[in-house]
Amino acid sequence: MHIFTKALATPPEPVLARFAEPSMEGEKAKLVSGFEEMFSKQREKLRSAGLWEEMEGSEQEFVNAGIFETTMRQRFDASWLAESVMCLLWALGYAEQIPAYDQQSDPRSNKIPTKDPLSGDTQQLKLRPHEEIERQRDQAELWHWRCRTHKLLADGQIPDALPDGTRIAEIIRMTVEKAAEEGVFAKPISGDFPVFGKAFREVSEEELAQLTSIATERHKALNWLCGYAPGNRWSETPTDT
Repeated sequence: MHIFTKALATPPEPVLARFAEPSMEGEKAKLVSGFEEMFSKQREKLRSAGLWEEMEGSEQEFVNAGIFETTMRQRFDASWLAESVMCLLWALGYAEQIPAYDQQSDPRSNKIPTKDPLSGDTQQLKLRPHEEIERQRDQAELWHWRCRTHKLLADGQIPDALPDGTRIAEIIRMTVEKAAEEGVFAKPISGDFPVFGKAFREVSEEELAQLTSIATERHKALNWLCGYAPGNRWSETPTDT
């Protein structure tokens, strides 16, 4: 959540670019000072809670970096942590449900306790039943599989049919029917996953990129929760489908 918050607080590239002008040197110094004060408090919270040492090197690097030192890629990746944060909030009962897979998450919309969760008082925290988390993990993997299958078909990296003659479209249709029976979504559209009010196979490249990012981040968070990460290392959490 702290990494996501820093990405959210950092002004977008066009705003930062304006401070490159020599005439903005004074204003730039004020901006750097203000954000450094805010970020230093964030780092102190992490250290006080004993979490700084638990962070990976890339995470520490991002949190340590000044406002003009982070890259666009770092901020972009950190902003997508909203999906992971939402899964973790849901698992702890702070969110009633995980949004649909064609909707981006906003962790700020949830009723997070006003007491700082980094204060060390975690006795009241309790995960949802493992079976419930596992079901959500299965759904995330399923959506991620649909994203990857669509991309592979569109790029011609897999054939339209298997060697035995079974068409990929038929496999998707059967998967959709089973998913609907299990309540993954209310109703398929034209024998396919429903997204943005249409069948998945009709999505644009931009929509596919959004769907893939959502599914990937949620799949990663739920796999991590289920203990799939080697040594519990977040960055090494697998998202195979």
